[in-house]
Amino acid sequence: MTIDHTRTRPLRPRPVRARRAALTTLAATLAASLTACGFVNSDDSSTEDGGGGSGTVTAYVNTEQNAGLAPLVEAYEEETDSTVDVSSANTDELNQQLRVQLTSGTAADLIRVSPGNSSPVAAGVLGAEGELADLSDAAWTADLSDDTRALAEVDGQVLAFPVSRNAIVMAFNKQVFADAGVEVPTTWTELIAASEALAAAGVTPIAAPFQGGIYFQFWVYALAGTLVYAEQPGIDAQMEAGETTFATSPEWGEVFAKMADLRDAGFLSDGMLGLPPDQGLQAVATGEAAMVLMVSAGLPQLYGYAEEGAEAFDVFALPATDDAGATRVPVAPDFLAVNAAGDQEAAMEFLDFLAQPENVEEYANEMGVLPGLALDVDLENTALDPIQPLLSEGRSVAYANYLWPNGDVQQTMLQSGQEWLDGAIETADLLGQMDAEYARGRS
Repeated sequence: MTIDHTRTRPLRPRPVRARRAALTTLAATLAASLTACGFVNSDDSSTEDGGGGSGTVTAYVNTEQNAGLAPLVEAYEEETDSTVDVSSANTDELNQQLRVQLTSGTAADLIRVSPGNSSPVAAGVLGAEGELADLSDAAWTADLSDDTRALAEVDGQVLAFPVSRNAIVMAFNKQVFADAGVEVPTTWTELIAASEALAAAGVTPIAAPFQGGIYFQFWVYALAGTLVYAEQPGIDAQMEAGETTFATSPEWGEVFAKMADLRDAGFLSDGMLGLPPDQGLQAVATGEAAMVLMVSAGLPQLYGYAEEGAEAFDVFALPATDDAGATRVPVAPDFLAVNAAGDQEAAMEFLDFLAQPENVEEYANEMGVLPGLALDVDLENTALDPIQPLLSEGRSVAYANYLWPNGDVQQTMLQSGQEWLDGAIETADLLGQMDAEYARGRS
């Protein structure tokens, strides 16, 4: 996979985001009001206050997208004399409601969908069912990075627009590293050596807030990015064809062997299966632990636990081999798609507006995320600078689970992974259970 970030400029520091906070509050208030009223897609394309505008685009997004879209919606309405009627909910609620809305014909013109096949409302699933409009003719499709295109396409048609992307990164407490005399590891051997030095200094090397399994999956995807997909980029097609499985793949076996090495060496948090994510982040912020593997979207939460804020932390790409050049960064897009039964033309016009470089830049800076499209935009946040060289070199991959046939494989991994971490089942048992769910998804 390649990702064209050769034109991406270095990220710049940004002051406290009072404006963002205000917009977030405004967006949340708007979302609450609209949600309380209940969302209903209207066939009425007229605007109530558009003064003769071209029409109304209805949108149903998650609360995070709503915060980033708010200023762009305002700009679009001013520029086009149209209306964008946005409703939002948290992702879990949205995923539950969207299915019902699509079935009943009340879904919005523009909807938030998950990547690949990761949920019943993912681009791959809804696309295969004919629920999404074909966006392939849009000019912005030329700026899709390869890892994003793989998740946005179904049968060669582009069905989703990435408003942003997030990466899985290892965040670490800079002072803890300095006190232990530890340098940023670039290979697996260096990561082990760093963990040994941190443990000797009386620090938990790696916070492992694995309660519920959410943070556990980040390890699987990050290690798989390097150990599986860098070695076998076509493994999803091979698994789909029944040519290999989790249990028979040496690469997948190595993913869990590496995790077992960290667990057995005592480098992960004590009581990790009962440790909630917020406590894991706080452990790193206070210096009780040195590092934590997380999604970049969660970095502001980590910053909030330290008096120094973002200045206390840095990130690096998790190495999985002793070849630093082989390390890959898992990247996930956050998608919007067009409801095939909605006002496609109006929704596509709004996506074209979002795809303009200045608006891609605005959204990324507003949310502190990677731009959804591989455009030459000027990012203000320096948090992800350490992984930018890897992205520029095309060393990124999609999260492994997105191209699995359904979300049940991931759920099995999360649930049985708890037993595996606890030593109750062997790696072969866990991978066998994942294979069984994968096979059910193919049938």
